[in-house]
Amino acid sequence: MDCSRPAIGHWGKAVSLPEGSLTRWLYLAIRIALGAAFVYAGAVKVTDPMQFADNIASFEILPNAIVSIFALSLPIFEIVAGFLLVVGVWRYPASLGILILCAVFVVAVAAALARGLTIDCGCFGPSEPSRAKMWLDLGRDIVLLLAASLVYLQPSHAES
Repeated sequence: MDCSRPAIGHWGKAVSLPEGSLTRWLYLAIRIALGAAFVYAGAVKVTDPMQFADNIASFEILPNAIVSIFALSLPIFEIVAGFLLVVGVWRYPASLGILILCAVFVVAVAAALARGLTIDCGCFGPSEPSRAKMWLDLGRDIVLLLAASLVYLQPSHAES
């Protein structure tokens, strides 16, 4: 078993994780679920790039000149990174990309909430904007961020 990449714990110290079969299956399930979620989210956005561009613009973060580029490229990145996680190829770069995306999503939704915006993030397709849904989106993004962190920090011996 290759243990060359330990999980990183508090203060940057390596932590040892249980090596049981259940742990390996749990990591595998989280990795596949996270990858599938991003494949799905990207596929939904690809079907209506104009709607997704409108969702991005509603955050009032990006300059209008790059909203379209972002709306066209983000879904493809999500699909590719998610697919790589599902099949287990290039897991570290894929999970790092998804981890960074999730962090950006958390910051963007939190900033929109803090500025009093009521928007639809468009993460998993269009829906009616509401503040309550935005709080749910923020919670979901935090859970996805934690899952991406687990997948990224997963020791290589725990992968099935």
